Amino acid sequence: MIVGPYDLTPELFYTVVVQTVDSWRVIIRGVERAPGGGTPVSIAEGVLRRNAGPVLRAGHGHFWPMWPSDFAKAFAGAWGVLGEEYLRGQAALMTAESARLGRVTSCFRPGRGFDMPWWRGDNLPWLVWCWAEVKERTGRGPDAGQLAALQGLLDSYEGKHLEHGGLVSRRVTGDWVDTIRRPSSTYNNLCVLMMLRRGADIGLKPKTDAEAFAARLLADRWRGDFFRDHADTEAMSVDAAVVALYLRSFGPEILNKAADRLAAEKLDEPWPMRCAAGEYDPATVPWVTRLAGGYHRAHWLHLGLMWLNGLKKLGRDTAKGRAAVEALIARHGHVLEAVNADGTPYTSFFISCERGLSMAAGQYLELIEAERP
Repeated sequence: MIVGPYDLTPELFYTVVVQTVDSWRVIIRGVERAPGGGTPVSIAEGVLRRNAGPVLRAGHGHFWPMWPSDFAKAFAGAWGVLGEEYLRGQAALMTAESARLGRVTSCFRPGRGFDMPWWRGDNLPWLVWCWAEVKERTGRGPDAGQLAALQGLLDSYEGKHLEHGGLVSRRVTGDWVDTIRRPSSTYNNLCVLMMLRRGADIGLKPKTDAEAFAARLLADRWRGDFFRDHADTEAMSVDAAVVALYLRSFGPEILNKAADRLAAEKLDEPWPMRCAAGEYDPATVPWVTRLAGGYHRAHWLHLGLMWLNGLKKLGRDTAKGRAAVEALIARHGHVLEAVNADGTPYTSFFISCERGLSMAAGQYLELIEAERP
């Protein structure tokens, strides 16, 4: 298993070059407007159609592979744009390659799966999520061969990455904040809880009891009005609270308290959502990440949209946050990845804001789904 950090692979070298060139394109030229322009809805739909090739690319500029988590977070909004056949086919592609490798990798290109910058603990959970969403929408989940492959992947994951009677192992340091090393992040644990619950919807049989896992997670990570970020810190997590809201991981009492705390910290202002409440512990920040240190304090549009979708599921008002997102899309004529507090695209020498981010476009379309024709 590739565990990183920053393993020396052909994809790593290729990506560093692509990201640097693309970063300077943004610094020098700014953000190009999306082809066709139009309303935020048409821009988001156009982003997904443009990215939908042999794999659903994560973005237009430098995120050239497909990540299982990005794909899954775009899934609900992409359903009405890309359709069942394409989305089922992407889930099948990831399942077949993962079965061949014996694990779900962090990235996929048409030919194979690979890890970049390192292996992540949320890969299999989000693949299971996709199949559960397919089953919920069509009544037809994975076929017998795919289900057997997923069961084998689940058995292996539980055996290798879940501590006996406990949570995700501290050895698992990679997740979607994938240039920070967070041992047994609360985000990863919430993804596993989702996998244990939704896996049953498609016929998987986990050895770990989902509700016992939920109770352990709550006892270990909940601090009255926030989740701590990972196993080795008491710092407040932003993404854990947002994902718990989105996945409805716990009851309304806990979720409302988590939402109130993030709002009290004004992390959703002026743009939803600043991805970290404070600086990360330097011990969790690899040297390469420090070359673009501000990235992990920027406002991540995709996280903000998950926040709004989570609030919507709680029955809370999302009008202010939605207006802010739509203002950014209209201002730049694109669906951006990360912006500074003044709304300008995040830029640095080695990596700058991605444009046409699939998961942000999908999350936006999910947010306004009831209004789409």
